[in-house]
Amino acid sequence: MSLRARLRDSVPAGWRRRIRGLRADWQLARELASDWRVFRRWSGLHEQPTQPVLEARILKTYHRLEKGLALSQPRPGFGPDAVALLLRDLQDYLDRHGPDHVTRAALNTLQAYLAFNDGHGVAMPALRARHEALLARQAGTAPHAQGGVIALDRREVQAQAAGSFAQLAASRYSVRQFAPGAVDPLALEAAVRCAMKAPSVCNRQAGVVYAVRDRGLQARLLAHQNGNRGFGDQADLLLVVGTRLTSFVTVGERYQAWIDGGLFAMSLLHGLHAQGLGSCCLNWSVTRRQDRAFKREAGLGDDVEIMMLVAVGHLPEHFTVACSPRRPLDEVLHQLG
Repeated sequence: MSLRARLRDSVPAGWRRRIRGLRADWQLARELASDWRVFRRWSGLHEQPTQPVLEARILKTYHRLEKGLALSQPRPGFGPDAVALLLRDLQDYLDRHGPDHVTRAALNTLQAYLAFNDGHGVAMPALRARHEALLARQAGTAPHAQGGVIALDRREVQAQAAGSFAQLAASRYSVRQFAPGAVDPLALEAAVRCAMKAPSVCNRQAGVVYAVRDRGLQARLLAHQNGNRGFGDQADLLLVVGTRLTSFVTVGERYQAWIDGGLFAMSLLHGLHAQGLGSCCLNWSVTRRQDRAFKREAGLGDDVEIMMLVAVGHLPEHFTVACSPRRPLDEVLHQLG
């Protein structure tokens, strides 16, 4: 036995664990500091006027209008702050980078917003003039680019969901209009079984789903999430999707909870769609303080990392959804060699 091995074995096992723990803590601190620098440099945290950051702001803002238009009873004149922000960023983007599919989709959404308000007797001449001026700068872009809302039929959507996987994936939308009726527990179980087949690191299967049927608890939990206003109370079922942090054991796995959790959540959404149900992801990108308040309300501990909430219910006979146009394929698929 080498001298190093003898010295190591002479140290009590408890002390060896403490030393390894201190080494892991130091490594984790260094990695988190590096993560902070990278996120601060490349994210839009400081509202940098770069093309990717402006694009992200435009996408986020016009989707706010799409979501409002996709409610069962949108309020005429809703979202003036979002409209003002979108106009400002569109002007800046067009001045710096010119027109493209992003500005086209945003302007199409503004067109749908104007049409909705016209239909409810709310004239917006100033916004219409701004929209027409920005639209005149779209020369050379595809006029058929999407944006706004689209009308769907329940039977047609459910038929596509029962087809090939390509049809199932293409026909799934986030739903913000629900018909009355309780979600069958067996349908929920079938959807969760789909999620359980999602890949996970070393098959550790950290994903977990908490189903909330009690209306009072639903209301208290939804009060912590501001993206469900106008429709969250219409869904029959609220799901809390999370991952168990106890499943991850190295510094390199510090973000694995969100990777495994994202795969798990998407498989759950496809499973719900395959059961003919409507669902809407409710974003959980919050501060630690908000997260802890929600967990206290739900009775969850910090050992569970929340991925998202999901509103689930039956599809109406006819309904509208946010168009949420996709990027061109050549912006997503790249060849490295």
